[in-house]
Amino acid sequence: MKLFRFMKPEWKAMLLVFLLLIAQVACELALPGYTSSLVNIGVQQSGIPSSLAEKLSRESMDSLSLLMDDGGKAAVSAAYSLEGDVYVLKRNLAEPEQESARKALNMPMAVLFGLGNMPGSDVLLAGLRGGLMSREAILERAEKMMSLRGQEAEQLLEQAAVQFVRAEYERLGEDLARIRNAFLWNKGLIMLGITLLAGLAAVITSFISSQAGARIGKSLRSQVYSRVLSFSRAEVDRFSTASLITRSTNDVSQIQATSVMMLRMLLYAPIMAAGGIWHVTRANTGLGWIVAVTVAVMVVLVVVIASVVTPRFKTLQKLVDRMNLVARENLTGVQVVRAFSREADETARYGRANEDLTRVNRFINYAFSYVMPLMMLIINGVTLAILWFGAQGIQAGRMQVGDMIAFISYTLQIAFSFMMMAMAGAVMLPRAEVAAQRVNEVLQTKPGIVDPQDPLPLPEGSGDGLRFEHVSFRYPDSQEEVLHDLNFEIAPGETAAVIGATGSGKSSLLSLIPRFYDVTQGRITIGGADVRALSLTDLRGIIGFVPQHAVLFSGSVESNIKYADGTMPDERMEKAAALAQAERFVAERGEGYQSAVSQGGGNLSGGQKQRLSIARAIAANPRFLLFDDSFSALDYRTDLLVRQALREKLAGTTVIIVAQRIATVMQADRILVLEEGRLAGQGTHEELMASCTAYQQIARSQLSEAELSGKGGAEHV
Repeated sequence: MKLFRFMKPEWKAMLLVFLLLIAQVACELALPGYTSSLVNIGVQQSGIPSSLAEKLSRESMDSLSLLMDDGGKAAVSAAYSLEGDVYVLKRNLAEPEQESARKALNMPMAVLFGLGNMPGSDVLLAGLRGGLMSREAILERAEKMMSLRGQEAEQLLEQAAVQFVRAEYERLGEDLARIRNAFLWNKGLIMLGITLLAGLAAVITSFISSQAGARIGKSLRSQVYSRVLSFSRAEVDRFSTASLITRSTNDVSQIQATSVMMLRMLLYAPIMAAGGIWHVTRANTGLGWIVAVTVAVMVVLVVVIASVVTPRFKTLQKLVDRMNLVARENLTGVQVVRAFSREADETARYGRANEDLTRVNRFINYAFSYVMPLMMLIINGVTLAILWFGAQGIQAGRMQVGDMIAFISYTLQIAFSFMMMAMAGAVMLPRAEVAAQRVNEVLQTKPGIVDPQDPLPLPEGSGDGLRFEHVSFRYPDSQEEVLHDLNFEIAPGETAAVIGATGSGKSSLLSLIPRFYDVTQGRITIGGADVRALSLTDLRGIIGFVPQHAVLFSGSVESNIKYADGTMPDERMEKAAALAQAERFVAERGEGYQSAVSQGGGNLSGGQKQRLSIARAIAANPRFLLFDDSFSALDYRTDLLVRQALREKLAGTTVIIVAQRIATVMQADRILVLEEGRLAGQGTHEELMASCTAYQQIARSQLSEAELSGKGGAEHV
């Protein structure tokens, strides 16, 4: 599963959480055993744990000795010392010695307790003391009268022996209430300590899990963002911007939340289930079949729910992408929506996307709505079955009340563990796995534009300049070429312009230089080196790019102009602003270069945004300046001033301008005319007016003959 791959870097945290969960589960599984002791020993046996009494009178010890064999007498004699007329249990007695003495005392105490409640018992004991009856005969008769058989014998003997000890304490004047309370307090304090340890382990586990989940989310967001930034436009178009946003936010958040849940719950539940099953199998209650049936039914329920719901999660994430896409289109194009009074239609379109998403969510929620009632029905049915068959076992003497309570606790812990696995495994895990696959798809997608294995060093400023050699280009997944066999050269420091009708491939041509796309055929060289052989960092480091639609970032005017290098001197920033004709309007703003720029430059006009975008490119001190129809938002006068400043102040910079207006390109050293992706002509304005029909048509559609005879449109400014 892809989800586990993303969790792999946190293996240390997972190991630590696993160990803490084992400690927590061990503590929680110990509590039912102590509860059983509280009921069986503390309540039913007045705090007397076994037949190994703390004190026995001389008379009782003599009677018990009559019913012991030589080995039993030796074991009991080694465990007790006579102090006056009372036998006292020795302190610091080893466990094997205690066990031997306890086993030796069980049968005699049970027999004496049973005989004491039967008529004629005094005669039997007198006959035993007088040698008229043998020990074996009395034991055989007692076994028949107490109906001792099979596994029930040991429990009945133990309980009868404890009752003998209780009666013995009463004869010796011991405070049974004190003994009972001391036992209850002792076990209660131990249970409190175990509970605190379990709680501490749970808190530490939650803390570590949350930290690990946060690190997983942080790492994935960084990886996805870094990979998306490395994508060319082809990869971005393949996923869509809305889907990439969803994958880097919603999907990563889903993975992070599920990682915490897996570290906390999906590790906890199996450990608890395994521990509970182990405790149940150790208990000789005869009710293990109930647990087996419970586990089988829950496993079937989990498999059915998962098989029904999992396919829907893939559809769900795609519908989230769709809804985000519609919302993004409407929000970014809200002015167009309002201009054409399409609010109702766009609201309906969003409503349809929302309804599709709601329908799938509703189906999933309906499916899960059956899980909890069914689980609770199973759990309540299991509890009822344990009570029913457990009561029969108590009545038959096979188990005690405390044992039944402990068995219920263990069974419920097992059931709730499977319920957690069902809810987590059928609800969150499938959805997180879908999210992980979507994120992994982004991470595994290799950018189409990558650095060469052995990049060439960046050429010096002199050389062959920029050359297009038999360049053809078509967009990915397209069969038609946008550019056809382009051949031209732009010398260093030259100003070139690209003009042509809409859709002729002007922007596509410009996008090939910084390798936003790679050529389909031919090659583009800078200083004789193929741009594909250069490092992307080096290549784009010598290029200043001004897009057609100005893109600014939230911050200040200064941060936007210094975007290429935040440490650049203020003088360089101010010079760039002056060249871009942005200095005046920046100065008019209250805080100058520290003036705030809202998201996307929403608090600036189109021309102001474009001038700041131009200043940003100039401030980078590039060797190539690429303007993708960047002067369209400028008035004719500002357009002319910017071009004159570029020519005068940046004489050594190669400038390539894509433009629609003839006035913008007239002063260029070289003008490239594109027509349906082919080079229809190249040369100066005067040369093209004399030789290129396509250029003549564009020029005469915009300017008069008098204006065309001027320089750079100066006459009509």
